[in-house]
Amino acid sequence: MSQHSISKFFSNVKKEKELSNDVILDCNNPHTNTNVNVDLKPKITKRKANNTEKSTKLTNSNKKLKSNLTEFEKQILLFKLNHLNKLLLIQNGYRYKFFGNDALIASKILNIKLTNGKLSYDLNNPSKNDYLYSTFASASIPIERLLIHVRRLINKGYIVGIVDQIETAAIRDGNGDFNEDDDTLTTKPTKSKIFERKLTNIYSPGTFINDDDLENSVNGKSIIFINESINNYISIVSVNVFTSNIVYDEFNDNFNRSELELRLYHLEPIEIKTIGNNISSETINCIKNFQKFNSNTSHNNSNISYNHIQSSSSSPSKLFGDIISEFQENDLNNEIISFLSNLQLPLIECFYEQFQYLKEFKLSSSFEFLENYKNFSDIDNNIILDSSVLKNLEIFNNLTTGSERGTLFEILNNTLTKFGQRVLKNWIYRPLINKNLIIERYDAIDFMIKKSNSLQIERVVNLLKNCPDLELIHSRIHYNKSNRREVYIFLRKIVDILKMFQNVNDQLFSQDIFNSDLLYNFYHDFKKFSVDEFDNINNLLDMIYSPAAMDLKSSNNITDYFNEKFFKYDEIQTSNDKIQNVYNELDEELLNIREITKNKGLKYLKINNEPYLIEIRKSNINMIPNDWIRISATANCIRFRSPQTIKLYKKLKYYEELHKQLCNRLFEEFINKIKTYHYQISKLINKLGMFDALFSLSIASSNNNYNKPNLVDIPIIKLKNSRNPISEYLLKQKTVSIFNQNSIKSSTYIENDFNLNTDNFNKNNNKNTNNKIALITGPNMGGKSSFMRQVGLITIMSQIGSFIPCDKNSILGIFNNICIRIGSNDNIFQGKSTFQIELMECKKILDIVLNNDQNNKNSLILIDELGRGTSTTDGLSIAWSVLDYFINNFNNNIAVLFITHFKQLEKFENLTNGIVKNYFMGYKLINENDLMFTYKLTPGSSNGSYGIYCAKLSGLPEIIVNRSNEISNKMESKDILNELKKVKKLINTKEMYKLHNFTERL
Repeated sequence: MSQHSISKFFSNVKKEKELSNDVILDCNNPHTNTNVNVDLKPKITKRKANNTEKSTKLTNSNKKLKSNLTEFEKQILLFKLNHLNKLLLIQNGYRYKFFGNDALIASKILNIKLTNGKLSYDLNNPSKNDYLYSTFASASIPIERLLIHVRRLINKGYIVGIVDQIETAAIRDGNGDFNEDDDTLTTKPTKSKIFERKLTNIYSPGTFINDDDLENSVNGKSIIFINESINNYISIVSVNVFTSNIVYDEFNDNFNRSELELRLYHLEPIEIKTIGNNISSETINCIKNFQKFNSNTSHNNSNISYNHIQSSSSSPSKLFGDIISEFQENDLNNEIISFLSNLQLPLIECFYEQFQYLKEFKLSSSFEFLENYKNFSDIDNNIILDSSVLKNLEIFNNLTTGSERGTLFEILNNTLTKFGQRVLKNWIYRPLINKNLIIERYDAIDFMIKKSNSLQIERVVNLLKNCPDLELIHSRIHYNKSNRREVYIFLRKIVDILKMFQNVNDQLFSQDIFNSDLLYNFYHDFKKFSVDEFDNINNLLDMIYSPAAMDLKSSNNITDYFNEKFFKYDEIQTSNDKIQNVYNELDEELLNIREITKNKGLKYLKINNEPYLIEIRKSNINMIPNDWIRISATANCIRFRSPQTIKLYKKLKYYEELHKQLCNRLFEEFINKIKTYHYQISKLINKLGMFDALFSLSIASSNNNYNKPNLVDIPIIKLKNSRNPISEYLLKQKTVSIFNQNSIKSSTYIENDFNLNTDNFNKNNNKNTNNKIALITGPNMGGKSSFMRQVGLITIMSQIGSFIPCDKNSILGIFNNICIRIGSNDNIFQGKSTFQIELMECKKILDIVLNNDQNNKNSLILIDELGRGTSTTDGLSIAWSVLDYFINNFNNNIAVLFITHFKQLEKFENLTNGIVKNYFMGYKLINENDLMFTYKLTPGSSNGSYGIYCAKLSGLPEIIVNRSNEISNKMESKDILNELKKVKKLINTKEMYKLHNFTERL
């Protein structure tokens, strides 16, 4: 092949459209195409707005590959040229192989042997040492380890394609002799020198639904597409293929992209794609910061991938029409088309690109059900917890290691199932604001605690124990990604559940017994579904032959999966009859062989996986006809097959392969039968998950002595003997280090009473002295921040329906938002200083609270050490102004905890007539240099921060501590002297009228 021909070949290749995944490559027809970008993890992917790819048979067009490539290598090359952005695993016999640069990458990640060879797929631009080799570099893995290695590759961010050998030797060899009247072949044999292969599966981090190792991926693995328009208007569409949930939203964001950040934290994407031509640097920075945060907190060795997809430059009107037409061509029903048509174009673009992306992975069927679509901003009955709340209150990840250890979720999570765990996690992400819905959960938990050993509870709990992830299996069934054993287990579990409810006595589940609408409706709905659908689903289960279904390693798992109750068992029987006829012919042939060999006891032998062998001793070799074929030999024997045996064995393999193809096709039809109950089964699983989440909260409440609070609609907090749930939990686990021997040591957490906005609750109080702000001071390390977190955690717990770590007579209002500003660490990921972060978070809080106040909604505001990121004067000024703003610019719809070291702010208590109330965390002075923390919240003002004592607790050298104490005393003396000089000056100038105000200020 000339250099000109090679160049012309690659030139033409790059002009072609990309092949669909269903393309079957025939190396006798090497017509190919490719993307220009050959990076295996491309930063930018170009996709046309109207993608009308069609399966196309490759044609030669008089192009020839390099003459020294084998037919198999030509086939490999054609696959790679069409899928340069993927690592390809190509089946070759009983192994999967990587070739070229794919093999080099895989060998490093998987730690497998690399066979040296050519690395480049561009024959016109070979790699440096390619001229040394005549074949492609390669690395291989066994078939049974396929998914294990795929998982390791996608965890590194790669997209992996699986190329299967779809033609077998049995089909091809038997085609000419046995299939004249047979139309059951699903793959028509060819006369090519090599087997046909097909790209059957593609996997990415967010689409690896075959993954069974989901311990750390209960809620994650979503794929999010982001589109940005002018004026910071952002549209998003997120799909979680594990749950089939489609979440969309559009919103105006601020410079900090706090709204986008909020959605990233909630949706937990593993793949992020941006589209369009208007993606700003602020949006990109937000995504990268989220990637960095995830890399610090992730414990499942998977990283978030991000890349940009460049959309076409079509006009908006044409693009809109093209997209809607594309959806219509993909058989989305009219209801969904109508829904999509009413959206804004940027959001429709997101839907379109997401649809096209998942279509490549054969996972786009999520879009077929309108109930899968959810608007993220649909918050009629929920709060959407801000990302700062999730981080600083350690809801799902602790601030030390980023793990789940010591978080609110760990404390509350006693779920029995993965799908129940997802429900609980979503409840915590979105606490309720509807009082009636919260009380419904309280009533259910109360019943579960009091009646934990009742028949009603025990029966369902026993069903949930060791229950598989029904939600995940259901999704796999929906996407045709499930294996036979999994389908059988799924149906068996669904039938067991329905059978329990079908056989139950209605009197055991009456509304009078439950005293819980939520549980009554749960049992009532299951009873109804059981009556309506039990027979239908049980009939499907009865069609399966269970021994074969449970044996994945046996070929019987495919061929004997269905029994005679199967709705198309006649087709299976007909196919089996053909196979049995061949067995009968082989038996007849054996009789002929016995006559020829004069040996009535002769039997067929199977040696080294070679069946139907006739073993003849060498001494009797003369009686063997000349046309018998010698297969193998030993020192004393020779093994033959007769011509008729060879033909029959070939025929047997042919019909067995046909039978396997038939069984695979019928299994797909069986899956389609199950899919007809998709909606009903989805509802059933969701209700089971709800029960599991409620039971989990009842266990947490019972084990930790939590109590049901009294709920009110106003923003009141009246806690009696409250505890921090996380600190208490860690203390019980003996993981808290107590530095100070003089500190209170106890096996239980210190309890605290706390009242805020209680005057608003007292109808007999006619004074306008509503204490809506608690100003908390006290020694460093005295427990101020822990107490503030405690109030935030208790509020969240109460609004997800959980009981709380307080006494029974505690009262809590319902808050429409929880805002937090805590900590003083620089944000190294965003490149912003402490003070800048403080001010940005403060502005966000003020915007949220102002919006809530205007709509008569309640806000809980938690602010810790505002102003510490700058000089004392500037910090005090900012803290003073913010506190003053809360006092004078809001109605009684706020409850504020304001922690500070600026003692000057304590004057607000007198200035505001009790709107601000001073507290401090208690301590006892032992001597001049030592004090003991009591961790008790105490009304009033503290005497100081005792920071030098904290330095001593932290283990600083004694010489530094002593020197610090000396300097502190000198500075305090100097401050007092300066104040006295001012008094003397006032006396000397006879400005006595100022003296009273000055001394009052002192």
